[in-house]
Amino acid sequence: MEEISFITDKAQLEGTCYIELSLGKYQMHHWQESSLFFEEEIFGLIEPIFERNIKDYDHYEMNDVNKEQWLLILKDISSFNELLASCHHFNELIGHVGFIFGDSRDYFQTHFIECKEQLYNMNIALIKWIKSNLNQYDHIAVLGI
Repeated sequence: MEEISFITDKAQLEGTCYIELSLGKYQMHHWQESSLFFEEEIFGLIEPIFERNIKDYDHYEMNDVNKEQWLLILKDISSFNELLASCHHFNELIGHVGFIFGDSRDYFQTHFIECKEQLYNMNIALIKWIKSNLNQYDHIAVLGI
């Protein structure tokens, strides 16, 4: 697992295994300049939040997410960050962090302090991005793999 963060510069993308947050409803276009991109493994860490808050969420589909759902997601991410800030052991995060790949779980556990701090910081930046864009857009689509 590389650094836990999202990507804002399309030039940094390698291949196509990314989850994209695209402004507005899905319009049959991918790889927008204004989008955020997550490596699948990294998005998996917070994917349980999306599964809880988006009816019929699908990792492999195009998910149009309205402002009301995003407000629930923001609240959930903030609560998750409170847990990250207060936990001292990996076991406290079991059931809260999503691990798509077994080696992601192993890496996170072995590098617990570093990973939880990076995840916390990524979530802070994500919250800021979402809030900023919800002022202009009623939807932000989650484009699956």
